[in-house]
Amino acid sequence: MPGALVAAWLALAGVVTAVWPRVATQRARRGWILLLALVFALVLQLVVATVPDDAFVTFRYARNMAEGYGAVYTIGERTQGVPNFLWLVLVTLPRALFGADIVGGAVGLGIACALGCVVLAYLLAKRFAGGAGVVAALLTAGASILAARGLAGTETALFVLLVLAVCLALVTGHPLVAGVLAALAVMTRSDGAVLALLGEAWLVTAAVRRRSSWWGPAGYLLGALVFLVPWWAWEATYYGHARAGWPASAHLPYGFLLCAVAAVGAAVVSARLGVRHDRPSPRPRRSLAERRVVPVVALALCAVSVPVAVAAQQVVHLDRERLAQTTEIGRWLGDRLPAGSTIDTFGSAALAYRAGSRMMITGITGITASEPADAYAPVAIFGLPVLAAPLAWYSPEQDCGIAEKYAQRYEVATFQRTGLGWLTLYLRTDSESRLLTQLMSDQRLTYVPCP
Repeated sequence: MPGALVAAWLALAGVVTAVWPRVATQRARRGWILLLALVFALVLQLVVATVPDDAFVTFRYARNMAEGYGAVYTIGERTQGVPNFLWLVLVTLPRALFGADIVGGAVGLGIACALGCVVLAYLLAKRFAGGAGVVAALLTAGASILAARGLAGTETALFVLLVLAVCLALVTGHPLVAGVLAALAVMTRSDGAVLALLGEAWLVTAAVRRRSSWWGPAGYLLGALVFLVPWWAWEATYYGHARAGWPASAHLPYGFLLCAVAAVGAAVVSARLGVRHDRPSPRPRRSLAERRVVPVVALALCAVSVPVAVAAQQVVHLDRERLAQTTEIGRWLGDRLPAGSTIDTFGSAALAYRAGSRMMITGITGITASEPADAYAPVAIFGLPVLAAPLAWYSPEQDCGIAEKYAQRYEVATFQRTGLGWLTLYLRTDSESRLLTQLMSDQRLTYVPCP
């Protein structure tokens, strides 16, 4: 895949430098460049995409929604745990309608949103100058790596897409549409409220200066409230209380967001500086744009993502391998434990998701011997877990350590996975024999007692 990424950039660079002198006046040439920029961004996403553990919180909510249990993390416990409601709905729909895989669907949707950001950056910059759209697309395509490395399957690209869409709607004079899009941004991330307020302030300022009518800010506010009010009412009704404050979003899209906005701004500025003011001269000088300085700089900045993606391959491979191991362990626990079993995943949302909706998820602190002696702290209403998994993937060595105060409640059980390593579990003492019988029925993992 890194080879494909290099080839995609070389093809993009070759076409841009070849057709650039007339790119501002010929739509077909701009279209080809945009297409190649999208191909480059797509390959870049596929090369570095890794799903963070926090994304599986949303995925578990989504699966419970799709299976009819409601917007809950653990069946029977209504907790307000996701700040990305719109993203939750979008990743739920394919599973609810077609039975599609939630993780794959979320990653695919995130890639589509990142490609949409490239298109919107092109359209937004093109409003100011013809060739600016191409430059914005090139820069945004390179910056899209920030939406994939460790953020695949999250709402990051969708949020940036909505921000660019709000800006485009405002620039083209569609305040009602901008208000709706701003509301969707708020429903995607809590800090979208800042964007919504900035959009309203911009329209009010324009109306005060009589650059536009007061219909602009009124329509914008109306478009936003049509979606926000029902959403807030549903949350207060469903969870039994109004939203007390904006929950902290786990993923920060500011890198990709700032780069996308900067790409549009830089493209517009470069296009304006490159305009040649015709004056009578026996030897007219070519403009900055005609001398290909702008596309060369844009391609160079876009190319920065290539060595970054190649250098990250070892970490990307490790992350994907660990996620595959977590998937296997979670499915193993989900298949072997009876429905309704309470387990502690030590905060691993990926393990909780893969274990399935039938498992009740709780948490305990201070399990490992290296951690301080924290007090026993279950974080759910389902009582003492029958099993705890301190690590969500296989370790290279057998680990039989456990905090002394938990030795009265739990026993250490280690399992060996041929070719992959060791898995350590803590089994509740009064259920140890039953749990071992259930878990040892799978031949892939061999139970090895601690010495």
